[in-house]
Amino acid sequence: MKRRISDIMDGFRDGTVELESSTPLSSERIKELTMSKINQKKEKKGKRIGFRILVAAAAISLVTMTAFAAEAVLGSGDLFRSIFNNQLKKDKETVQQDDLDITVRETVSQGQIDVVNELGKDFQPVTQTSEGTTMTLSAAYADKNAIHLYFQAEAPEGTVLPDNIYYQFYDYNQDTGEDGFWDVLELAEDAPYEISGYQTYIEALQDDDPADNKKDFHVTITAQSGMEMRFNDGVSKLFHITGIYEQVLNVNGDEDGYERIAPGEFTFDIGLVNDAKMVELDVEGLTYGGHKTSTWTHEGPCIAPCQEVLTGETDPQTGLPIHSESWDYTVTAKSLTLTPLSADWKCEYTTSIKRIGQELNFCIVMKDGTSPMLYSGGGIHNEEECWSSGTMFFSTPIDLDEVDYILIGDTELNDTYKVYLP
Repeated sequence: MKRRISDIMDGFRDGTVELESSTPLSSERIKELTMSKINQKKEKKGKRIGFRILVAAAAISLVTMTAFAAEAVLGSGDLFRSIFNNQLKKDKETVQQDDLDITVRETVSQGQIDVVNELGKDFQPVTQTSEGTTMTLSAAYADKNAIHLYFQAEAPEGTVLPDNIYYQFYDYNQDTGEDGFWDVLELAEDAPYEISGYQTYIEALQDDDPADNKKDFHVTITAQSGMEMRFNDGVSKLFHITGIYEQVLNVNGDEDGYERIAPGEFTFDIGLVNDAKMVELDVEGLTYGGHKTSTWTHEGPCIAPCQEVLTGETDPQTGLPIHSESWDYTVTAKSLTLTPLSADWKCEYTTSIKRIGQELNFCIVMKDGTSPMLYSGGGIHNEEECWSSGTMFFSTPIDLDEVDYILIGDTELNDTYKVYLP
């Protein structure tokens, strides 16, 4: 049976902070498919992060409005073009694998490139060299929820930066403590808020010579839902790099930490000032819902309440136990806000099974009939008051002028609304 992209957000099980899924095609599943190596770090409220900043203040590179240069030939969108096109290929594979009833673009449009050029402005590359390693920040763009960085690295001669492995820019194995590295992001002392949690993802881009000492990286940092921190508010945000680390696997092929293969300590100020277009949609009061049934299998051990929904049957292909659960629910939309990079939503709900909460289901449909893939940035679930909120990120930026409508509701129940941009 085919499913639509909105079906991936049918619901989530009880959680204290982050939304959790109740079906195999939940928003958490899409997050796993598209951001499988997100590293999530949290700082205790009221504590500052202690960093060993070994570079002089004058050496800290500022990627702010003062660093932008009008004479730059390429904008951020132009430099990210190949990254966007590669992501669209991954999106198409995900759609085919999960039998999602949507169509994604074949290639990124010039409108999308123009949007990112506008978001990121134009600036000359910012380069630092430390202990024989050179890091160049070549492009960046952001909205309030996320920032994307394009780094070009050159390790010391003789170092190999291969393709098809996972990288980090800090000591992933080091124990954290008051005087050590908590994480890679630090706010200026005069910042009007604290860092309470965010997610980082480092993607190594394939190159023509995977046996040389050069590698390009796409770094994504996203704020967790409910955070005060905004990436496009002009507040100084220091991004720390303590070297280039590659993932080490054990004899069974499982992750066994990271090992530094290129030294160097770097600090870039990524406090960009961007005027990202934002659209607030008129969705308050839209209500959908009905009777739902979810059937799934999983490999992990079954614990309560998972054991309570076992059917006693097994999947003939995998031999895994089959689970099935039914419930009644309604969702009432409270708000939905779009930028070219992300969407913030909030809803209220009712449910016949208290531990099964609900998210706001929505799918963005472009004028050419395609839809951007979404992945979850997490959210907040208030079980007692029955409301939830969260952030969804687009796998590639969208041109809001090319949005046809937003489909809100439950397509399986044929209970949906088309909402148009003002």
